[in-house]
Amino acid sequence: MKVGVIAGSPVDTQMGVEVLNVKGIETYAYPAAKAAREQTEFQMQSSEVRTNRIQRLIQSAQSDGMNAMMIYCNSLSSTVDMEMLSRKLGIKIVTPLMAYACYAKQYQVLSVLAGNNQGLAGIERAILQSNLSCTVVGASLLPMVVEIEAQTLPEQIVEKFHLMSLFEFFESAGAEAFILGCTHFPYIRRVLDEKVRIPILDPADKMYELLVND
Repeated sequence: MKVGVIAGSPVDTQMGVEVLNVKGIETYAYPAAKAAREQTEFQMQSSEVRTNRIQRLIQSAQSDGMNAMMIYCNSLSSTVDMEMLSRKLGIKIVTPLMAYACYAKQYQVLSVLAGNNQGLAGIERAILQSNLSCTVVGASLLPMVVEIEAQTLPEQIVEKFHLMSLFEFFESAGAEAFILGCTHFPYIRRVLDEKVRIPILDPADKMYELLVND
């Protein structure tokens, strides 16, 4: 299997490549933008512009011999119809939104921290389409994505953005689990594991399962 990874910037695209490389899958990177803020601006373009750019990236990956695609970006998955592109181009595409549909069947209250509000809205939509009775408590934090791309230490990021106060809010709202709603956020996972009491859900694990299973 050869898998092409599309994400918003070179940084999170490479993160997706590394997720699959450690599993022994041959993987290549196809970033949609040059930086996190450019990615957000791209997502504000028309649906036609967004779809055409992603279609060109997938076609380029197919020309390179890729036989499956992983969209390692929540907000990008939320703003382009990946199911339509999968049918149109005849290639398997997995996205984080597919993982959230699975989580929705396991929990009744989920907390989410996303990279931007477009991603947050898409995650909530995917959860509610799978389980309409599930409650989603969420926030978005693009400045944290910028800090991660600058390779600020995880401990400093957690402190700078007062993330433990945010988790206290999530827990007070009844959250049973926390979703890493941006593919940059596993960067701080080690620190969160030490401090957060509720389960932390990383969609990358489920996406891998979906890739290798028919």
